[in-house]
Formats: sequence, C-alpha cells, structure tokens
Amino acid sequence: MQSQEETRLAEMAAEKVRHDIYWKVKEIEAKRKMGEEYRENLKQQSQIEAQRLRYEDELAKKRKQEEREAERRRDAELVRMQEIGALKREQARRATEQKILEQELQTLKERAKNDRETNKENAISNAKAKAHEAKLTEDYERRMLVELMNGEKEKWLAAINTTFQHIEGGLRTLLTDRSKLVMGIGGVTALAAGVYTTREGARVTWGYVNRILGQPSLIRESSMRKFPLPGLKALKPSSASLSGGAGFENVILHPSLKRRIEHLARATANTKSHDAPFRNMLFYGHPGTGKTLVAREMARKSGLDYAMMTGGDVAPLGSEAVTKIHEIFDWAKKSQKGMLLFIDEADAFLCE
Repeated sequence: MQSQEETRLAEMAAEKVRHDIYWKVKEIEAKRKMGEEYRENLKQQSQIEAQRLRYEDELAKKRKQEEREAERRRDAELVRMQEIGALKREQARRATEQKILEQELQTLKERAKNDRETNKENAISNAKAKAHEAKLTEDYERRMLVELMNGEKEKWLAAINTTFQHIEGGLRTLLTDRSKLVMGIGGVTALAAGVYTTREGARVTWGYVNRILGQPSLIRESSMRKFPLPGLKALKPSSASLSGGAGFENVILHPSLKRRIEHLARATANTKSHDAPFRNMLFYGHPGTGKTLVAREMARKSGLDYAMMTGGDVAPLGSEAVTKIHEIFDWAKKSQKGMLLFIDEADAFLCE
C-alpha cells in the first residue's frame, strides 16, 4: 500500500511537473509570441518611421528644388529684364548716334554745297577776269594791227598818188613825143611784168611767213599769238606760278590726284627752267572729266604756252598727216616760253 501511495504520489508529482512544464512552455510560447509581435511592431514602426523620414526628406528635397527653381526663374526674369533694359539703352544709343550722323551728313552736304557754289562763283569770276584780260589783250593787238595797217595804208596811198602823178606827167609827155611813147609802152610792159612778179613773190613770201609764224590748221586752241607782233615779248612766268601758286582752284579733283597733278606741273616748270628734255604724259578717263582743263591749267601753272589739237582731225589726213604734224612741231619751237602740246582723243590715230 505504501508503495502504491508512493507511486501515486510520484505520479501526481510527475503530473504536476508535467503540468508546470506545460504552463511554463505555454508561458514561454506566449512570451515568444509577444516578443515576436513586439519585434514585428518595432519593425513596422521602424519601417513607418523610415517611410516618414523618406517622405519628409523627399518633401524637403522637393521644397528645396522648388525654391531653387523659383530662384532660377527669378534670376532668369532678372536677366531678361536686364537684357531688355540693355537692348533699349543700345537702341536709344544707336538712334542718338544715327541722328548725330544724319546731322553731320546734312552739315557736310550743306558745306559741300556751299563750297561748290563758292567754287562756281570763283570760277565764274576768274573766267570773267580771264575773258576780260583776253579781250583787253585782243583789243590791244587789234589796235596795234589797225595802227600798223593805217600806217601801211597811208604809205601805199602816198605811193599810189605819187605813182599816178608820175604816170599823168609821163602820159602827157608821151602824147607829145613819139619816141617817149614807145619807151612808155615798154615801161608799162616792164611795170606789168614787175607787178606780176611782185604779186607772185608776195604770195610765196606770205605762204612762207604763214608757214613759219602762222598757227597750223590742226591747232584748235593755243595761248600763243597767231601772228606775233614785233616789240611784244612773251611774258616771263611769275615765281608764283612756278612755285605752286594759284592755278588749280578752278579744277575739282581728288586730293591725291590734285597733289599728283601739282607735282607734275612743278616738275614741268623745273624742266623748263633747267632746259631739260620734257616728259610725255597720258591723261585717260571718260569724256567731261576735266582732262583738257587740267592740261590747260598745268601749262599755265608751269609758265608754258599750250596748244590743243584733236586726234580726230589727224586720222582723215592720210599720208599728209606726217607733214602736218611736223608743221605743228616746227611751229611749237617758235614759242619763247616753251610749248605744252595736248592731243585730245589721241586714240583716234595712235591706236591704228
């Protein structure tokens, strides 16, 4: 009985131990579940906190990006406003410069117009003065020729009157004396022969004088007198003309071309003063550009006589052209100042 009781007590103790172990296991299992749930909750809370932090970080980044974008837009707008302001200022500056340039251009145009009018008036005045001077010279030469012709006329009239008086006396004598009549007829015959001989001799002499002193037919214009009068000496060129004084004021040229022409005029004057051989010059350009006027003014500035001919007059002469040109050069050598020969339209016969 005692052993059964001990066995039963042992079984009850074992059952109690099993029961305690069961509840311990249950308690441990519950604690484990609670720990797992706690860990799961912590994990979820951590995830939620991480998501919240990420969301807040994304919001902060987005806010900063929006702030930077807004600042960039403000900067871009500020730059655009500055560019617009600079463009307006540049446009205003250009408009002001354009206005100033137009005013300066208008001033230059008015000044050029005034200069042209002044040069035109000066040219007209100089032309009138030169024409008046030429007219006075021509009148003086005409008076000298008239006086010379009147003197010659009086001499011839006196000679004719004397001749007729002698003829009248001779006729009276001849009519009264037959031998003298025969001699008179012979004298009249000799006189007729003498008159014929004198006329032919005068014609030949006049042709020679005209060839030596007269102006050749090819010369259209010249500053040298056609028939120089005795006692009238050529005027010596003034020092002002040789040293570069007035002479090209009536000619409107480009400054560089004008300096070149003045240099050629001074060189020509120095060539004449040193008796050196002259150089040839070729002027080319469209009609009406002032080539003839420049040649005339260059001759005057150099203190030389000038003569002008046209190449179109030489071409039709054919074989006589050489003789006519030799006559021109022979005539030019008679100038006491020296001659500047200007051949206009020279290509009319030089190009063939």
